[in-house]
Amino acid sequence: MDGTDLIEADEADLLSEAAIERLRAHPRFREAVEAFAAGALVDYRGQDAVSRWLHRDLGRAALYLAALMLDSTPEGLTFARLAQAAADAQICSRGRALAFTQYALAAGRMTIEPPGFQPWARRRLTLSPEFMRPTRARLVDAFAATAILAPEVSEALPRLDSDEVIGRAAGVLAALLKLRPELNRNPGGPLRQIFIGRDGGMRILQHLMLSQPPDRPRLMAAAPLSRAELARCYSVSRTHVNRLLAEAAVAGALTLTSPGQVAFSAAFSDEVEAYFAGMIQVNRVVARMLMDAPA
Repeated sequence: MDGTDLIEADEADLLSEAAIERLRAHPRFREAVEAFAAGALVDYRGQDAVSRWLHRDLGRAALYLAALMLDSTPEGLTFARLAQAAADAQICSRGRALAFTQYALAAGRMTIEPPGFQPWARRRLTLSPEFMRPTRARLVDAFAATAILAPEVSEALPRLDSDEVIGRAAGVLAALLKLRPELNRNPGGPLRQIFIGRDGGMRILQHLMLSQPPDRPRLMAAAPLSRAELARCYSVSRTHVNRLLAEAAVAGALTLTSPGQVAFSAAFSDEVEAYFAGMIQVNRVVARMLMDAPA
């Protein structure tokens, strides 16, 4: 079995729980997840200081995606619409959305239309090519990893050269989240509450994932641990790393078996697998809709 039958069984609803569970049984699933994680870390290391600031934590990353989504709509992106989207999704406060917008404007990642009859908050914001670039890099790597399991996704890769298509991909994702609001629901658990919710947490998790031996029994099993290396690589303090790991241990995600070793629980490994399987299926849906659209 090469996994093709597992993929083809899910044509009716790629995002159903059954489809996600079948994807986890694919013989190359772990390979695809590791490619996804490796690509994310390469993208992070290639970002400049501005892009890193704009993606630094979950709140900023969510604002970044919301800006892309709003920019793809006929009404366009304004601060008022971004702040409202942040409030509706409970991403962050209006003040934090304002700080994000002002930083992006000062850094040249956004421009604002000249003063007119509209108040500042309702003036159209335009995203620069530099604002699009990190999203393009992430989509390229994510689609390439997804193509390990669903080869048809590779056909969408050449289309990502266009800023218009990047915006269209954000629009597709916005429509998908509106149609399937459960995809944006946070069910809790240490992955979302600690690793995704904390500054640098997902990068730390991906680093540990890729440090494990290839013959391990599950996706997250055990990994060597250097707090100093994690802090240095992902621009956080050792105190932050220690606090994140301690909270994850209390939540049952892992055990610090020695100062230089971490062991992950089977339940946490299942949570991580389900998360990445869902991400891969979302990528399949977005790629298909991009391919269905006129070139």
